[in-house]
Amino acid sequence: MGNAASQASEQVGYRVLGVQANSPASACGLVPFWDFIVAADGVPLRTLDATFIELIQASEDKPLRLSVFNCKAGSSRELTLTPSRKWPGEGMLGVTIRFDTFHEAHDNLCRILDVEPGSPAALAGLQPLSDYLLGTAELVFKNPDALFGVVRQNLEVPLETYVYSTESDEVRVVVIMPSTQWGGAGCLGASVGHGYLHRLPSRCCNSLGKSSAGLCGALNSPFGMNGPSAAGVGAAGTAGPGAPGAPAAAAEPAAPAPAAAGGGPPEANGGQAPAG
Repeated sequence: MGNAASQASEQVGYRVLGVQANSPASACGLVPFWDFIVAADGVPLRTLDATFIELIQASEDKPLRLSVFNCKAGSSRELTLTPSRKWPGEGMLGVTIRFDTFHEAHDNLCRILDVEPGSPAALAGLQPLSDYLLGTAELVFKNPDALFGVVRQNLEVPLETYVYSTESDEVRVVVIMPSTQWGGAGCLGASVGHGYLHRLPSRCCNSLGKSSAGLCGALNSPFGMNGPSAAGVGAAGTAGPGAPGAPAAAAEPAAPAPAAAGGGPPEANGGQAPAG
């Protein structure tokens, strides 16, 4: 128990959520959702405080070395980018982040198993067996309970979610409109899988992954844009005091088990359940 808690407290960093096109961050190869910035200029970032912002401030228009851990590939790499205000977008990096943990990240996935025709999931373009629902800017879908909680809180409201495709090895933003009015069972019309049997295929863990260009807003939505995510669009920032998983904020240095989606509790063993 103690060792597990110690590992979890150390396996933290700033999760990359979105990267603006043509930003200082766009050319260095950061991958949304899978990449965590764990150190900057050699300073570990294991606490949610002002350290990262201060390092960004001190490196304006100068190269800043970042240590990045990719939780999908389980590998670390060094990147260099130059914080700057001399570009047309927001912030000095052009990246949206949130403080989070990558402890047991391979188990914190919800795999789409079935999609009912004409359902909210179908309208959003979710693909059975190859798509994984990862989370929102505020919350990682660590299990179906977390997914269902968000879905129920957003009935009849466009919901931006991060989705990974095993076919394209790409993370994209999809807008889903959970609804009980679509004519079928459940709020999404999709069943999901969770747990050991629904981890990423081993072939997908040999790469860092990639992102849709300019991943900072919805790219696949039958409902149009529902405005900026709660994480905002733009600069590297912190979410303010809190534990890993605290919501992201667009803060510039200038400012401090398978189950039917929307159905009942998931099976404890993560077996298949009817779509819903």
